[in-house]
Amino acid sequence: MLRLRTKIERADGFESVEAVAIANSGFVGMEPEILIPPAIARQLKLHEIGEPETFTKVTGDGRRVKFKGYKASGKVYIITEDRVEGPVISTILLPTRGRYILFNDKLLSRLKIVLLDFGEGTWCFRDELGRKERKTF
Repeated sequence: MLRLRTKIERADGFESVEAVAIANSGFVGMEPEILIPPAIARQLKLHEIGEPETFTKVTGDGRRVKFKGYKASGKVYIITEDRVEGPVISTILLPTRGRYILFNDKLLSRLKIVLLDFGEGTWCFRDELGRKERKTF
């Protein structure tokens, strides 16, 4: 499993949270999306943005799942010991329960994340390929 230190900021810049996110290869979409647990949504005070929209996502096993969310409402960064990558404007999706932050494939791509080994949790930024390996924590 690949865990990444992230900063999520409301697009309006009023609130932000730093936390650990999971790179999830089965979470696909047409645009950058981040799934955040209810506790993080409360910290970001997303209710101040307005009423959420309804989004339908197809899971890895083909099921259709509905989420509430806010289109293009977040700025997402990756934070490492030697650099910060981002921001990437992302749609924030809100599950009814859960405790993990998940990045979809398009968000990982825009953040320039290259997964080298799923089992070992090694990765790098695209411009580091062949020169540097980073470890999940």
